[in-house]
Amino acid sequence: MSIAAVRSGIHVSSLWVYRLLTWSVLVAGFAFAATVLVLRYWILPDIGAYRDDIAQTLSRAVQQQITIGGIAANWDGLRPQLALTQVVVHDAAGRPALELPRVDATLSWRSAARLQVNFHSLDIHRPVLTVRRDASGTITVAGIAMNVDDSGGGGFSRWILGQRDIEIHDARLIWSDEPRGAPTLELDKLQLRIVNSGDRHRLALRAVPPAALASPVDLRADLRGEDFQSLATLLTGQLFLQVDHVDIAAWRQWLEFPVHLQQGTGALRAWFTFDRNVPDSVIADLQLREVRTRLGANLPELDMAQLGGRFSWKRVADGFEVATRKLAFTTGDRLTLPAVDMTLRLEAAGAAGYQRGELQANALELAPLVRLADRLPLDESLRKSLVAHAPGGAVYDLSLRWAGAWPRPATYAVRGRFNELSVKQQGAMPGFSGFSGNIDGT
Repeated sequence: MSIAAVRSGIHVSSLWVYRLLTWSVLVAGFAFAATVLVLRYWILPDIGAYRDDIAQTLSRAVQQQITIGGIAANWDGLRPQLALTQVVVHDAAGRPALELPRVDATLSWRSAARLQVNFHSLDIHRPVLTVRRDASGTITVAGIAMNVDDSGGGGFSRWILGQRDIEIHDARLIWSDEPRGAPTLELDKLQLRIVNSGDRHRLALRAVPPAALASPVDLRADLRGEDFQSLATLLTGQLFLQVDHVDIAAWRQWLEFPVHLQQGTGALRAWFTFDRNVPDSVIADLQLREVRTRLGANLPELDMAQLGGRFSWKRVADGFEVATRKLAFTTGDRLTLPAVDMTLRLEAAGAAGYQRGELQANALELAPLVRLADRLPLDESLRKSLVAHAPGGAVYDLSLRWAGAWPRPATYAVRGRFNELSVKQQGAMPGFSGFSGNIDGT
């Protein structure tokens, strides 16, 4: 076959491909235009006649019975928009479970392509959401289980997380926690927005709790999961929480604290990251006042008149790192710790404890920490050693590294500047006044 013949064949094939693509675009354009015309001049003006059909379609999509009291239609650009009133979601027994006074639903053209109900945006106005956790741990919203998968007969959560943009306006949330036996908690003026893209879900929530408990709560999240169950049991992503004033002790009725907290108020701004329900890192800016707590069952009460600064924690290989920035406190008996930046890193976890460690601090007053030793959850041998020696003075630009299990490491190295360093058994150590240098040992 000659080169000219090959070129001629390629030219003819290209021409046919071009014509096919052109006709495909034209047919798709005409089909879209015809659909818009049918909706605008035939279906939408008489949308009330299709109310029951639309309710049945939504019921099949969410696998819950839905009834609609009223319906009207409009346009949002080229997207049809439905205004629904008195939307009722029924439970498995057919009883009304969730009433939505008004829902504005803008349809997505993906509905036609995927042959399923998808909304470009969904706005729900002034709902009352009764959330309940029963004795088995199942969480329901108005009687509808939120942690069941499709095999258990509920696709509501998967359908909700499949919608592009959901906004809830001026809601009231009523939380009932049966396992804790706590009183009912109500949050008013709740605003919630959920933006979904595949298995990625971004949400922003703002709610107003009772004034005696806290100021408005601001919660942001960027999470990954297929449904509510995976989000709850395999939490992956980032969370942000901010509250400008909170009575911390009052919230122990609904939240489990790691320590006993008798009283305390404050403000909080915190960032959390999780990987399959395992915490990766925490950063918290705290300002606490009048805190009375007990950090261990056998420890005396810790009374803090004021405590503030930034705390952070993160996972590292076979260990963790905790740090403070501008941490300062004043106890109830007026014991004060000046602001300090400090980092503690522990690695190589084993049966005998962490085998490597590092402590850094820019300026550390020893006396206030020693006086608090009996109220802190420290190793018993370390606590006894601190009480026996009662170190005093200050350390600046401290860098302490060790290998082997603390408090008796195999090797250690200390670098820093020491001022008026003293120990109880030996008295003052004037040679360490203004001393700067290194100490290494085994």
